[in-house]
Amino acid sequence: MSAWGHQAGPARVLNIAEIVAQEPFIRTVLRGLGVPVVDLGDVVQDVVLGAWMSSQAGRYRPDRTREPLDALKRWLFGVCRFHCTHYHERAFRRREVPVEDPWATTGEERVDPWQVGERIDAAKALMTIAAMPLWAREVLVLAALGHGGTEIANILRIPLGTAGSRLRLARARLARKLRRRR
Repeated sequence: MSAWGHQAGPARVLNIAEIVAQEPFIRTVLRGLGVPVVDLGDVVQDVVLGAWMSSQAGRYRPDRTREPLDALKRWLFGVCRFHCTHYHERAFRRREVPVEDPWATTGEERVDPWQVGERIDAAKALMTIAAMPLWAREVLVLAALGHGGTEIANILRIPLGTAGSRLRLARARLARKLRRRR
């Protein structure tokens, strides 16, 4: 018996499209686990991204004795349960408001989210990033996590100039691909 279960097979990496194709199933599971309709879209996005990252880390090990779709749905159910547990424990779900008017503390004007330029469909953007080469995904993810050029170079063990060039090229490539999808 392995740490992954009785009949767990070798790790399999899923692409984002395989996970997104299961969105109706994910929505049904989340509704059954008590996620209100108003928050359903956000939690579905969390589950899809979490499942993809978990798969990339080698944590999807389908049971060889089950049909592939059944094994995928069972695994996605576990991912949904994990995200629902964290969803129900979050402070914003308990309606905690530390300040009565949060915009008053920023000194900024209120921003209407519907008036903020063009919106990018998150699922399409994720599929675009997933289709990019590994070197581009690495620098984009590290930059999105807030790492600067020096930190990216240190983490990837590459020269600072190379890190800067990769980041510039990856951003340009991503912008081109997203423009084409519109």
